[in-house]
Amino acid sequence: MKRPTSGTSAADGDGSIESWLTSHSFDAGGRGLLRIGSVVDDWRVVAFLGSGLSAEVYRVINVRFGREGALKLLVDGSRGLKARFETEANAIRFLTLRALPRFMGAGHWNGSQYYVMEYLQPLPDPMPRREVPKFMNRVAKAVQMLHEAGFVHRDLKPGNLLVRLNGEPVLIDLGLIKRHGSASDSHVVRHGRDISIIDGKPVGVGTLDYAAPEQLLKGESSVQSDIFAMGKILRALYEGHPPRCVKPIIRRATRELPEDRYASANDFAAAIRHRNVPKLAVVALLSLLGFAISLYPTFKPKLVAAADKFVNGQRPHVEPVLKRPNEQDAAYLARILPVAERGSAEAQTCVAEAYFYGRGVATNRVEAVRWYTLAANGGYAPAQASLGLCAFRGWGCRKNVDEAVKWYTLAAEQGDLSAMNNLAFCHLHGIGVERDEAKGFNWALEAAQRGSAPAQTLVAECYLDGRGVEQDVERAETWLYRAARLGNNRAKMLLNTH
Repeated sequence: MKRPTSGTSAADGDGSIESWLTSHSFDAGGRGLLRIGSVVDDWRVVAFLGSGLSAEVYRVINVRFGREGALKLLVDGSRGLKARFETEANAIRFLTLRALPRFMGAGHWNGSQYYVMEYLQPLPDPMPRREVPKFMNRVAKAVQMLHEAGFVHRDLKPGNLLVRLNGEPVLIDLGLIKRHGSASDSHVVRHGRDISIIDGKPVGVGTLDYAAPEQLLKGESSVQSDIFAMGKILRALYEGHPPRCVKPIIRRATRELPEDRYASANDFAAAIRHRNVPKLAVVALLSLLGFAISLYPTFKPKLVAAADKFVNGQRPHVEPVLKRPNEQDAAYLARILPVAERGSAEAQTCVAEAYFYGRGVATNRVEAVRWYTLAANGGYAPAQASLGLCAFRGWGCRKNVDEAVKWYTLAAEQGDLSAMNNLAFCHLHGIGVERDEAKGFNWALEAAQRGSAPAQTLVAECYLDGRGVEQDVERAETWLYRAARLGNNRAKMLLNTH
């Protein structure tokens, strides 16, 4: 699988906003304006590397000193692209940070501007999974260096990262670089925000798959905007399937509100370095296990007795209940039914769902409720949430909203997201409980922050209507944007409506 290197434009669904502007102004095809072997001042062209945005890039050799570089030639200076090219050249020339490419020269060729930077290597594609944490730790340090110099990048993505021969990452494509909290001097700025006007519609800066919501919706950016992008890059380098210990880091880095993300790139790097601290506990446990094995002959009779109790069903909730690959529904039900009968709440819930949805057995919602009740009484939150929904709708049992709220509350207090969302709805509308819009909003907000798209939409509606919270259309749009990205159809509809 190829790692994504660019996102989808907020304007037309193909490339970044700058790519959209470029595609309407010149052909960024595979052939460059410079020929192989031609000399531009002291630089001989040895290879065409590619084109995009407003420029073409060539691999070059200095004819006097033999140094290798990458020459970037401006081929379209319209629509503010010349200003962005000059911004990038000046950033490399004057910032002189190790996080940025080394500046090697600049000039004009046939009236077009160019600059030369050090030649860098592309990232391995795909990057070995074991190398990702170390690499992203170094990327975060490079971004921190840029932030400490007073700038934010605003277009971080895998395609804008290259490496030196020693593996050190370098940030490239600096056309959108900007000082902290400053207003750009671009002609597309409106009211101090960076907004491009495309087809008469305002569109923020950045690449959709990596830019933070505040960039795309309002044209605003901060240190936390770059941190959002780093979270997305971390996920992309794992090809969309990060290990469990990395998922919390990505979730925090990509939270919708900037203040909820890591405070700095250094904090992001520290989180990556400390992601495997629990493994120390595993090492300690293995050491203890080795010690226990050495004592096995002494305690063998007791261990055998304990094993007998386990076989006789005196230790529930431990048998695996996940469905096996290619396992038929009926066979799966037959396998887990004895596990459920021995008291496994997880297995009981799976049996309930089989009866509820008719998987491997005839649909029987009354029987489903019976199994849900067994698991719910055992304290299993998913079963409590499902049983609450059955009571709320009258599925397989008598409709009882008071009973539904009771189960929703128990499940929500254990962190079940669907229960939180449903409980929020009940409090907002006074269904089965005294109406309390503030409490309803807080339940929805907690579920939304943990990634529930329906709850994110509910939070947005609260902000739109001023229910349980002060009306704030901009925050509503932010939450709707997040829910829509997760595929929530109601959020998409509300975005189109508002």
